[in-house]
Amino acid sequence: MKITDNISMDLEAYLNDKKVLEIACGDSEFSLSASKYAKQILATDISLERFKRKNLKEIPQNIEFKEMDATDLILDNGTFDISICYNALGHLESVLNSVLMEMSRVTKENGYLLFIVSWKMDKRILLDLKEMINEYAHLKINGYMGKNRYKVLIIKNIKV
Repeated sequence: MKITDNISMDLEAYLNDKKVLEIACGDSEFSLSASKYAKQILATDISLERFKRKNLKEIPQNIEFKEMDATDLILDNGTFDISICYNALGHLESVLNSVLMEMSRVTKENGYLLFIVSWKMDKRILLDLKEMINEYAHLKINGYMGKNRYKVLIIKNIKV
């Protein structure tokens, strides 16, 4: 079983029958695993080249892929129940504030922002992000899951 399958199973309560956004999806391994639970997923990345190289023969019907900049999402406010960033914090570190604001903007009030990491460099940035959340009145840490192979910071979007 892939790590993304394990993570998706552990997060089933958050994903089940939800409209999900994944930013900086890379090869979309997480979205592909989460599609077993989510109602609908929009997987975005600045470039979908990594995903295209997977050359999948079959893509789940509930996933849509779009090229989009995580700092300037071309999406309506409050569109998603949950917004997810999986193993991309290292790529987004210099623009993390903008990414966080955009994820919050497109996530429904009382929805969730999940930051999931399994890479060492991302785990360090996740700790910085955990401290940074206190600066935002509309975001509250709702939980922190720590498994051996991965960590998840769960943030509740109090007010859009």
